[in-house]
Amino acid sequence: MTTSDEAVADPNAPVERKVRTRGGRFEFLDALRGLAALAVVIHHCSEVLWPGYIRFSTEYFGAGVFGVIVFFIVSGFIIPASLERGRSLGAFWAGRFFRLFPLFWGCLIAALILHAVGVYGGPPGWMASPAWNIFTNFTMAHWFLSGPNSQMVIVAWTLSYELVFYMFVSLLFIGRLNRRSVPLAVLAIGAIFLAALFLPVSMINGSGATLTTRLAVVIATAVVAVFFARRAATKRSAAAAVLLASLAIPLALNQPGPSGYSAAIFATMFVGTVMYRMTAGEISAKLGWGVFGLAICAIIGLALLQRPDLEPVGGAVVIWKKYGITMIAAYLLFAAALLLRRHSFPRPLLFLGRISYSLYFVHALAINFLPKCPVSVAGIAAPWLTFCLWVFGSIALATLTYHKVEKPFLDLGHRLIAKLDARAQPR
Repeated sequence: MTTSDEAVADPNAPVERKVRTRGGRFEFLDALRGLAALAVVIHHCSEVLWPGYIRFSTEYFGAGVFGVIVFFIVSGFIIPASLERGRSLGAFWAGRFFRLFPLFWGCLIAALILHAVGVYGGPPGWMASPAWNIFTNFTMAHWFLSGPNSQMVIVAWTLSYELVFYMFVSLLFIGRLNRRSVPLAVLAIGAIFLAALFLPVSMINGSGATLTTRLAVVIATAVVAVFFARRAATKRSAAAAVLLASLAIPLALNQPGPSGYSAAIFATMFVGTVMYRMTAGEISAKLGWGVFGLAICAIIGLALLQRPDLEPVGGAVVIWKKYGITMIAAYLLFAAALLLRRHSFPRPLLFLGRISYSLYFVHALAINFLPKCPVSVAGIAAPWLTFCLWVFGSIALATLTYHKVEKPFLDLGHRLIAKLDARAQPR
């Protein structure tokens, strides 16, 4: 689900001189994307085929959560840099739109069609408000607007977090606070415990929402909007700050799952930005790794603090040590790849990284569309044959959608961004 770093490639920039690139892309980030997408695919295939895996992933280690946490760190690393490379806010959002929405909408429409013909299941509560759920899905903010019962594509919840993170980054850019990454990350890490202890879930339209929680959302939104509007350089930027705050704060405060986990996701992305600052030489390695270690300590604390609760998507009882183990493993993988950033990575892994966004989405459709193998063949058990069919079928379908959907719209977005950037340059 994270974005390509093609838009930020600059051979004269400090990071590019310290990171091995291939075709304008950071190799270590593509390797991480490839591993993350593959982990999510393996997780969902295994959940369907082996009930024992569900117990393991619920109690000890979730490969799907591992993959998305890696994606979130990668987003934090590259997205603020993309915005800061001399481009306008409009160009940044144009790039995000063409990067994310066309493929997502295509997969969403395919899921709706498959659901209509009885091939694709969809969430249990979908038919309670189908028109509203379709609308919220197309906004990509459905997770914060309606929760799990509105989610037609099971993996799409992560894009809601991505979208709100883009809004936060844009606010910081308008307020000229975007380079204060260390204090922002420390603040976000501290917010994990404040959210876990004091922040209710779904403060606007959840079952526990009250007049008090809704008033708190209004006050928080107004404070943030006024703060960033006052720091904006122009009236146009001030208006943009008000709009962004009016969207980002209510969405973030209306998250349907455990508040501490939601705060940990946003903190993870801000930690990724700190690692970018360290790699670019803007902060010391000691400071960068210190913030990274602080985040790991906070995750351990959250795992010890949280009681078992219901997982929002599947409804299973989640033991929080699973989240601690899984998130720390994702952090350690990112750290290892970052330390190896000057080295080349295997080409198959880089290929998976290039198609990772397509793979992340289309595998959810492939698992429902491709049949299970009914019998064993040559001594290979039927579940394993089905597993291979689903994994390799997903990769093949993702390759097709990357070349026929994702890349053409990326190219279209790049052409539009070039025009927007040219208009933004002073005469």
